[in-house]
Amino acid sequence: MHITKLGITVLYQMQWLDLLQSMFTEAEWSRTKTIPTIDDYMQTASVSFGFEPIILPTIYLLGPKLSDDVAENKELNYLQKTVNICGRLLNDIQSFKRESEQGKLNAVVLHMIHGNGVVTVEDAVDKIKGVIEENRRELLRLVLKEKGSLVPRDCKDMYWKT
Repeated sequence: MHITKLGITVLYQMQWLDLLQSMFTEAEWSRTKTIPTIDDYMQTASVSFGFEPIILPTIYLLGPKLSDDVAENKELNYLQKTVNICGRLLNDIQSFKRESEQGKLNAVVLHMIHGNGVVTVEDAVDKIKGVIEENRRELLRLVLKEKGSLVPRDCKDMYWKT
């Protein structure tokens, strides 16, 4: 059974709602000058990066047709979450200087703020690179997993390439 138009539409709408909610949360942090914890930041910022509304339609249009069971499976959500973390943190490392000058928060700045003046830019970047590497390895493990996996390999490869 392939995802019905209603099924993919509902998933896609949910992803856009999550994206908009995370962007709203970041705007509120900025407006109120709130400094979130790193965990709160990552929970919000990994979604606001915007991979979810890009990957799902790409898979749907170019990749294998996904059954409702696969589309609603936690494995697919975990693939998405892992890609989101890698993408967000890679972006934060590249953009932290510009974003700092603009008064925006990102993972590098938050590590320094929460480090009480002891954590340098280099320390923060090294820590973030470690998190990226952990998630990249987890993503590779998920992509190569065959036993007990519902997600088709072509779909997993799309996440890996992203």
